Amino acid sequence: MSLAVLGSEIPFKHPLANGRVKGKSLPRELRQLANALELQRVAYEQSQFSKEVQRNFQAVSKHSDFPITRILSLGLGSLLGSRDQTRRIKQLAILLAIHEHCSRLSGTAIELYAQDPAFTRGDEAFLINLGFKILRTPSGTQLGQAGDILSSSTLIYSPFLTIEVYEQLTRLNASLSIPIIVGDDFMALAKKWPKHSAEHKQVNDVMKLGLSKLRRRALAGDGFWMQEDETFPMAMYESLSSRGTRIRARI
Repeated sequence: MSLAVLGSEIPFKHPLANGRVKGKSLPRELRQLANALELQRVAYEQSQFSKEVQRNFQAVSKHSDFPITRILSLGLGSLLGSRDQTRRIKQLAILLAIHEHCSRLSGTAIELYAQDPAFTRGDEAFLINLGFKILRTPSGTQLGQAGDILSSSTLIYSPFLTIEVYEQLTRLNASLSIPIIVGDDFMALAKKWPKHSAEHKQVNDVMKLGLSKLRRRALAGDGFWMQEDETFPMAMYESLSSRGTRIRARI
């Protein structure tokens, strides 16, 4: 089946393909969102950026048992009515591709969770139909219910997450050994802020205290992110505990 948007028809393959939410017709706004997501998923799959992400995940899987059983999205933001909508849809397209890739590598079903205080009912309905379970937090600076599901088998996907929640994550990581975090490139963030600013200090604290036992892999590539997106570069941080060695991350 396909969904029509502005007179065009786009093949649609994910759970929203039936155009319904819990037995009701999918609202027009969500149909448009579904088609926009599918376009970005196709663009991602054809991009050099997707090949770079896959290459890094394959490298990680070669020297570990790849123990991922769940993926947690933090800081995605509302997908509806935002001036950053395109960027957020791209984030979701990357997340869904990572989920598919991890599922193939692990050979098992991987749970999907999402948490953001900005989610509307429409966002939640859309994400639930994509297979997500929704978690709650009272504020964008608090870890909320996400803290209850973190474990040594949880991959965290967190581009554009607030620095305050990153600080909470890195404190928890000391005992949990979160295997993979795909999020902001803190090396790039450190260069973004003036050296003596409060923001620069926060970024440095997360790098030194939370990411020192993780290996940084910058994620870059042409064909998906536009110039305005590249002001927020991404990186993969991989736990080194599974290697049985103590190598300090190059951050």
